[in-house]
Amino acid sequence: MIATRTLAVLAAASFVAAFALATLFSPLTTLAEVVARDDGRVMYALHDIIVAHSSTWLWDNLAMPMLLRPAWLLPVTLGVLFAGGATTIATRTGVPRSHRRRS
Repeated sequence: MIATRTLAVLAAASFVAAFALATLFSPLTTLAEVVARDDGRVMYALHDIIVAHSSTWLWDNLAMPMLLRPAWLLPVTLGVLFAGGATTIATRTGVPRSHRRRS
């Protein structure tokens, strides 16, 4: 019950964030542009952290393609995942109890 509501709230917050990003910035503004808007050194720091704690493969094949997508796409993706998780947990049924009477 609590997990369902938590995931539903996270889904709603993600969809609101995606809508805000889509309306505040140009629809084709990349996530890298939004992250580096205030301070350009953030991208270098993010690269250094990912490469230092994992491999360059993670930066090249996961982080970089995600940063080149539109900024609103990541929150929408998270919202869909959270909403799917909330729906899955909410529709899960318990173990059916036997209706036979014991004598």
